[in-house]
Amino acid sequence: MARRRPLIILLPILVAIGLLLAGWSWLRIYTRHDSLVRVPDLQGLSLEEASAMLEKRDLQALVVDSVYTDEVPKGSVVDQDPDSGVDVKAERKIYLVVNAMQPKMIDMPALVDMSKRQAMSVLEIVGLKVKELQYRPDPCMDCVIEQLYKGRPIAADEKIRRGESVTLVLGAGEKGERVPVPELRGLTQVEVGLVLNMASLNSGVVVTCDGCNTKADSAFARVYRQSPAANPNARIAMGSVIDLWFTTDTTDLRPASGWNDPSRYATNDTLDVPE
Repeated sequence: MARRRPLIILLPILVAIGLLLAGWSWLRIYTRHDSLVRVPDLQGLSLEEASAMLEKRDLQALVVDSVYTDEVPKGSVVDQDPDSGVDVKAERKIYLVVNAMQPKMIDMPALVDMSKRQAMSVLEIVGLKVKELQYRPDPCMDCVIEQLYKGRPIAADEKIRRGESVTLVLGAGEKGERVPVPELRGLTQVEVGLVLNMASLNSGVVVTCDGCNTKADSAFARVYRQSPAANPNARIAMGSVIDLWFTTDTTDLRPASGWNDPSRYATNDTLDVPE
């Protein structure tokens, strides 16, 4: 009897250990603890291609949001979570953001009677662009007289696609004010647009873009020549255009100090709200 006592004491312990090991083994199998899959790079793929690629790896695609951009094909993946290269368990959901087939429709804001600066701020906030600044004689200089889309007036609250461009018709003063030609040398296309909007002018023809073979080249190219040339003593009509020459060779092409200071391009009407 004495010999059996240790066995009686150890037996429950051994059974408990056995059950724990069995449970642990089952849990590892059930959760596929050692079954890890590397998430592939899905950006730029169509939703069908991304889903097929994930399915081959025993993963699932789940679209959680959409955006609209011209940078990638419509319907393609623009973002994913988890990122590519991350190891995850099989059957994990991969959350995708895709490029919408069409941009979102929004309500056109009411810009008439706003100042130019106010109107541009509103357009930026709602996701619209300025195509052109047109000027007409009007006592309220740089106030919005009319808002146009594709050459016709567009009423406030009329539906318009996000990302579209509108034309602002602005007051040029009763006598038609004239403004100096700004210095654009060393600026990128985006920066040129910013300066010309502040200076009440428009971008004309891009005569050339030396070395521009891709969209990225064009985006990083800088102005090396403009017509008419910058001249603080010579003035041109508000709404005039400036033709531009760009190059990807940006050596020694740097914008002038303070080029993005709005006060450099202010007209006589500096009020935010028209009287």
